[in-house]
Amino acid sequence: MGLDDHHYIERVLKGDLHAYTPLVEKYRQYVYALVKRTCPHPAEAEELAQDVFVKAYERLGTFRGASAFSTWLYRIAFNTAVSHARKKKRYGVSINDIDPRHFAVLEEDTQEERSNAMRKEQSYAALERLLASLPADEQMLVSLFYKQGLNMEEVAYIGGLTLTNTKVKMHRIRKKLYTLFQEEYSDETNE
Repeated sequence: MGLDDHHYIERVLKGDLHAYTPLVEKYRQYVYALVKRTCPHPAEAEELAQDVFVKAYERLGTFRGASAFSTWLYRIAFNTAVSHARKKKRYGVSINDIDPRHFAVLEEDTQEERSNAMRKEQSYAALERLLASLPADEQMLVSLFYKQGLNMEEVAYIGGLTLTNTKVKMHRIRKKLYTLFQEEYSDETNE
């Protein structure tokens, strides 16, 4: 069983630079997935994720343990990704960046199963397009809560918001997505 994050943080702060490696390895995929929401190009997202770890390393002395290390790290990732998106004026994932293998339908499926799978694929693609149309900070909040599985308190901390404000923002985002989805769906059925 691995040691907890605080053990490695203490070792890094005492000068053991190699003790940072287990923290990077543990959270690399999570940070990458988070920054990829606003930076769909893999090489650019990888570079941005590395920047997050460099910033976290440089600020490790400011980590007080009031939250989990992962929450503190995600906050750095959130702020870095949103700043990057604002600088680049890019607010989302292109539908072309979605891996079509996620939607593969097996040949032995029945016609009904294929039809259901196609509807799910179209709904997912529409939802991804709509998510991509949101501002970077809203995309990140959705990603943290729904894709990363963080609770509202953690999302609030990472977003630099109060818990109440986070709940209100999430409600508004869901409502906005629902309205946009309804509009897109009705547009497709009216064609």
